[in-house]
Amino acid sequence: MGRIPEEDVARVRDATDIVPLISESVVLKKKGRLYWGLCPFHGEKTPSFKVDPATQLWHCFGCGEGGDAFGFAMRREHLEFPEAVRLLADRARIEIREEGNSLPRSRRERLMEACDAAADYYHQVLTRSTDADAVEARRYLSERGFGIDVARHFMLGYAPGRGVLVEHLLAEGFSAEEVIEANLAFPPFEEGSSGASRLKDRFFGRVMFPIRDLNGRVIAFGGRVVGQGEPKYLNSTETPIFQKAANLYGIEKAKAAVVAGGAAVVVEGYTDVIALHEAGVQNVVATLGTALTPRHVRLLGRFARRIVYLFDGDEAGLRAADRASEFVDASVTPEAGTSRIELFVAVIPDGLDPADYVGRHGADAMNALIDNAEPLLRFAIERRLVANDLSTPGGRAKALAEAAAVVAPVKGSILAHDYANYLADRLLVDFETARAAIEKARPVPLRQGDEDESTADREGREQPEVLDASARAERALVGLVAADPALRAGARSLLGTALFSEPVARALLAVIVDAGTAMDDELFRVVSQVDERAAAVLTGLLVDAPEAEDVHSVARQTLAKVKELALERQIKEKRAQQKALEAAADAAAADTLFKEIAALQSEHARLRQGAVPSEAEVWDQ
Repeated sequence: MGRIPEEDVARVRDATDIVPLISESVVLKKKGRLYWGLCPFHGEKTPSFKVDPATQLWHCFGCGEGGDAFGFAMRREHLEFPEAVRLLADRARIEIREEGNSLPRSRRERLMEACDAAADYYHQVLTRSTDADAVEARRYLSERGFGIDVARHFMLGYAPGRGVLVEHLLAEGFSAEEVIEANLAFPPFEEGSSGASRLKDRFFGRVMFPIRDLNGRVIAFGGRVVGQGEPKYLNSTETPIFQKAANLYGIEKAKAAVVAGGAAVVVEGYTDVIALHEAGVQNVVATLGTALTPRHVRLLGRFARRIVYLFDGDEAGLRAADRASEFVDASVTPEAGTSRIELFVAVIPDGLDPADYVGRHGADAMNALIDNAEPLLRFAIERRLVANDLSTPGGRAKALAEAAAVVAPVKGSILAHDYANYLADRLLVDFETARAAIEKARPVPLRQGDEDESTADREGREQPEVLDASARAERALVGLVAADPALRAGARSLLGTALFSEPVARALLAVIVDAGTAMDDELFRVVSQVDERAAAVLTGLLVDAPEAEDVHSVARQTLAKVKELALERQIKEKRAQQKALEAAADAAAADTLFKEIAALQSEHARLRQGAVPSEAEVWDQ
């Protein structure tokens, strides 16, 4: 994907009115200048979700989420920012450009159209052809329990080869270059040969499984040989519209069930996905000839926080589960809050694959197996423990070192503390020995190709905050400065003082006073570039800001409250210092500090009695 120029982003933003956009999925009622509704991102019975048409921002005071039109589309549709821009551009019928090394959007669209046309053709061959090979393909699917209705639901097909797909696509108006670039055909093999007639179909003699993106567009194929032949399964190679490590088979059908159930199940075969979906277990996707990767986890993490990796019980399946533990990071710890991703493993008993198991035992048994899945870290730890002889000191030491390397990516977390206790019990060592082993261990390195991927930036909400009086007052004051640029020059004097103790308020103030006359959505964009969490807080402050004529008056009163609370902190700190000096018999220093405390208490009393700074002295420190 290329970079979308900022001017195109701005065009889409300007063309999108946030009230009609949100009204597509939220019932809004106007109260004063704001619109209110039930938050679509967390369960609530009393509306705390506000939309401000003046600022074009939304904010939920229940869960703390907020943002602009792009942010809403990202949260509602589980998109990343460029995808949200494309979605709203299509909604507004705006053509956008994409810069960089990727194909122009029109070229990408042509490749998707070619794949869509190929899927249609393969499907027609499977369902209508009377050729012996198509009949054999239908027989193979029927033996797996997949009749014509299943073939239609999943748009299954058959690739006969012999150049018939190339001939069909060229007749449909696709160029030879487009067919090759979509990985639907090979270029001529003979040196010096040329012409579209020399192209060869990429797939032949295979049942075809279309691979789709989140929006349901075909971007690649998997093919299963009918009869004898190697490889048994063949996937499209990577193209400008398809990357194995970033796509999942069945994601377009599974995403609704994943969101509804809060969990995603990952298997390793296309037929496993189909069998489970047909049995009623519909939150299932499959990897595409690769092990689960950090990009897969990040994609699924947009829809659910629980991911269950479902393995065959053979040795190959267990090795795949071992590899899945290599990209565990801080996002699986309790400290990650609501952005936490919980990774689990379920191993199918009796050497069965998922399709066979659900066929023999039914959906209830499969759901029970998934519900009782084991945490991935514990599974990986146990695999390393049982691989060593725990009856000997050397075996226990080796097992501890190997297990500690699994836990090392989350060292310092509550989870690491729990697993240190677990290892201590399993290996009959004391807790400190297990904890020290984890602290000293180095994480298992990621496999080649995964090094540039991280799950640390997964989307997700922070836990709703519980703020003390100081933090609430400081944020309220920052909101007023954000609402009125005339206050910013004076507010600059607050930077570097002891008045602001709350980190988000302090960070916001620094960005806002440097933003000049930027207002509302422009100010939100400036803050977003610096601190996403602060930007979410800012939406609430802007949406809740008073009317323009009240800002200065409210600012004076709010600043008085901020000063009052800051004085209380200073008095408390100095009293603690005074006790320490008295204990050290430093009478002179204690007396000086006593006078400082008295002065602070006098000022505090004045503010408590309702003294409010005048317009002239409002920012005077």
